Amino acid sequence: MRKLSFLALTTAVVVVLGASAPAKAFCLVNCEPTEADAQKVFTNLIHTKFDPDAVIKEFKVDRFWRLDVEGSGHAGIEYYYTVKVEFPKGANLECKPDAEGKVKQGCSPDTSFYSTTIQNRMIKEKQYIEPGKVIEFKDETRFDQEGSGWKGQDGNRY
Repeated sequence: MRKLSFLALTTAVVVVLGASAPAKAFCLVNCEPTEADAQKVFTNLIHTKFDPDAVIKEFKVDRFWRLDVEGSGHAGIEYYYTVKVEFPKGANLECKPDAEGKVKQGCSPDTSFYSTTIQNRMIKEKQYIEPGKVIEFKDETRFDQEGSGWKGQDGNRY
């Protein structure tokens, strides 16, 4: 009888805590960021860096792995993916090259590479994308463990 009462009390506590906790705040198993979280980070960054109306047409994770971030004492997870993004209205239209192919200051003439997070090839200036164009991104994102959660490169917790 005591075992049954203890089990009932434990179950009740878990149900109450689970019902009152926000999503992902109460995690017992598989608490690492998922492919869906990686896609959310990419979506947030693409909407910030390029255009809020950009549409993700295809998102495919190529690989991922867990890391021990050396010297920092915390874990990390990296996702590498290929994404096709459509820009119905274009992006950074103010950066459209003139007839001679020149762009305004603060804009990049580079249209050979687009990224939201790859730091060693990051193009800091705005890049023009013509309306209706579909761009393929071969990109990556990293999540760093912070306490009981994970921080994405978009600054949000997952």
